[in-house]
Amino acid sequence: MLNLFFANAVTVISTILVLGVLIFSIITIVKQKKINHWGRRVALLFVLGLLVCIFVAIRDNYHLSVMSMTNPNIAPGVFTAESIQSALCCLGGAIIAFCAISSIFIRRQGYLKTMFFILSATIILKTLVIEISRITLL
Repeated sequence: MLNLFFANAVTVISTILVLGVLIFSIITIVKQKKINHWGRRVALLFVLGLLVCIFVAIRDNYHLSVMSMTNPNIAPGVFTAESIQSALCCLGGAIIAFCAISSIFIRRQGYLKTMFFILSATIILKTLVIEISRITLL
């Protein structure tokens, strides 16, 4: 089971990033009454979430799943491109992109705070979908 999270450098980095996003979200939620400027928090969470997605996709060989759609000689990664995990994560990615892009144009602190919470929930849900699926495949 520990091999799922600490097998090589990519798995270690992805595990650390996932924990970092969780810790950052929890700290922000606890200190939310003291925060006056949400823009930096939204930007940092977006960047951390993007890094999590990149490293998790590399870790799970998702690029092989995409390539196997056009070339049947290539074995897919952990999740196929047509899997429910892939569909849910694509939807989550669209939500994350919307939150990040809209936060650039709408600068009201209440809006940015809401986008932070939506980003946090979406990134955590995407992470849970993938990690629970990986554990059940073990």
